[in-house]
Amino acid sequence: MKKLREVRLLKDLRQYEVSNVSGISQPRISLIENGLVQATKNEEEKLAQALGYGVEEIFPSKGDNTMRTETGVGKAERLQAALDKLFGVDPGERFQHDPPFRSLRAAYTAVTGDVELRGVPSAEGIGLGEDFMQLMRLPAAYSSNSFSFVLGNSMYRRLIKEYKIPNYSEEALISYYRNAENFKTLEIIQVGYLGDVPDVTPETLDYQELTMPTDVEATYALNQKGWILTVTRRVLLNDDLKGIVQLVSKMGRAHRRTHARRAWAKIIDNADFKGDSTALFHGDHANLGATILTNDATGVGVLTAALRAMYAQTEQDSGEGLALEPKYLWVPRALLEIGKGLNSAWPLTAGGNPHAGRFGANHERIICNPLFTDPSDWGLIADGEEVELLEAAYLNNQREPEFFLADDPTAGQMFVADKIQYKSRHEYEFEIADYRGLWKAVVAD
Repeated sequence: MKKLREVRLLKDLRQYEVSNVSGISQPRISLIENGLVQATKNEEEKLAQALGYGVEEIFPSKGDNTMRTETGVGKAERLQAALDKLFGVDPGERFQHDPPFRSLRAAYTAVTGDVELRGVPSAEGIGLGEDFMQLMRLPAAYSSNSFSFVLGNSMYRRLIKEYKIPNYSEEALISYYRNAENFKTLEIIQVGYLGDVPDVTPETLDYQELTMPTDVEATYALNQKGWILTVTRRVLLNDDLKGIVQLVSKMGRAHRRTHARRAWAKIIDNADFKGDSTALFHGDHANLGATILTNDATGVGVLTAALRAMYAQTEQDSGEGLALEPKYLWVPRALLEIGKGLNSAWPLTAGGNPHAGRFGANHERIICNPLFTDPSDWGLIADGEEVELLEAAYLNNQREPEFFLADDPTAGQMFVADKIQYKSRHEYEFEIADYRGLWKAVVAD
């Protein structure tokens, strides 16, 4: 409330001094001044008396352009944005001039009107809760539990922000994304290739029936990952914002690392290719090497041999060459400089380096991440647009973790057993669709 602040400053009074005279808590006065909550009629009278002004002089019924006069979804959106900012999330340009809440407790009080943190919203808080339910397209019956949803929204946005920060480049392994509608067994059917098209002479010979290629099949099912995160009434009373933000942030990063590890484990652990029940990298698949990379002519020769092996892969059934070229080189941290060196020009070396720039002018297609713990193993990945690699399936196509209220939203009290519980959940799986676009050197240490 802009006018309230102006009058207080004009009287050269501090918030705690007005609090002592009016009997209204200082945090509540701060919320009213910032337009984040609406003063009750009783509070208006007490504040006006404490400042020596008439109620209408400080709280005009018309013409006040602060949040106090804002109704409906608009106020709910601004309160949500203020909490998003408190969690370090950008709510968008529309709210760039709106201030963040200064504390978690202030946010709770603003949304619920429950100054004493008893867990029961005030009448005004319930009304505002209905606006939040309208904004979130949830039943009005949930309005008494609105803060649980508002807090969950901000926590989820911070979780997703953190989920997107680490770069494990697992998407380089995925050639096909699949929408799984349930947890039933999923099938990958790899249809073989066809040979050359035969000649046709209609006058003397009918068209030949197509010889059907063989199928290679693999089955898998979705995997479920998740946690319960509990926010207690004590956390709000103690205003432990830092603890919540850190937990949610680390949940986001853990979800991303787990997702990446699940995909890369197929490569790192040399999982079985279910199409023929043989290890993914195997002599029978012609995609297994054993020599470490070095940043010299020997290393150039080792990389050349790996490139030739991938190029020589043949089509299933037809036996024709696939002529695959790798798009990515993956290396552990111990080999990163060597990998970059083999991707760089050697102007002072006779003959130069034939592989300069193969993995990007700025090495952007060289993948290195902390999941590669073996210091010597390395590998190549073809373009998923040219050949099948890994298939990724997500329940209802939900590729990012979900985060939602685990408590009963109709309980009418926000702190059942003095806590609010949230659930994070991510349901997905990866499976090998084909081995031909993947090559690895398993180096004996």
